[in-house]
Amino acid sequence: MDGVDGLNNKEDKKIGQVLKDLACPISTRLPLIEPGTENSEVSKIYDNCMDLFGIVPRYIQLLAHSPGSARSWLVFDRDVKVAALRADEYERSRMQVLCILETSLNNSCHNCSHHNVELARGLGYSESQLASIAAKTWESNDDFSDKERAVLDWSSAVTNLTASSDEASFEAMKDHFSNDEIVELTYTTSLWNCSTRFADALHLTAESPGNGINWGTDRQS
Repeated sequence: MDGVDGLNNKEDKKIGQVLKDLACPISTRLPLIEPGTENSEVSKIYDNCMDLFGIVPRYIQLLAHSPGSARSWLVFDRDVKVAALRADEYERSRMQVLCILETSLNNSCHNCSHHNVELARGLGYSESQLASIAAKTWESNDDFSDKERAVLDWSSAVTNLTASSDEASFEAMKDHFSNDEIVELTYTTSLWNCSTRFADALHLTAESPGNGINWGTDRQS
């Protein structure tokens, strides 16, 4: 899929409108396991969510039908995504969210895009930068550094299944990142492709405005 439908020639479209334009499912294909209705095994998972996020996200309420799947997802959230935020590894978090957001918008995922636009805002990305990612005009946008463009280009290549033969994108990553960082960013992109396909297939919608995850980010660029 080549970006969000209809955006490629609309560079000035604001990110709020981009999110509104993403197809929003009317309801999930399977019922969510709402907090208070779960069994003891799932209850432990929900307790971990409350510790990490302050809420039990809707995607975990859906994954809870398969507790092992829910636990494995929380391992990534805890050890990679939230770990960077809580350790105040600001630059690491900013690179991660570029992977996540480019993948979410590239795959037109309503749930993932809504969640991660808020995280990107909290990490200091501007509205014009977010709209540029959605419109896929970041290559010519001077608001992004060469390092940020390398991440966006690599994430796009991984998402579009061209990374294995894209030596230019890989060399750009090597210019800016260590081997450890390349592995983490590639894994993050790959995992978010899994997330977007899961959410899309089961018609998962994001939390209503004001009721989403509090990432604890209040930085400004």
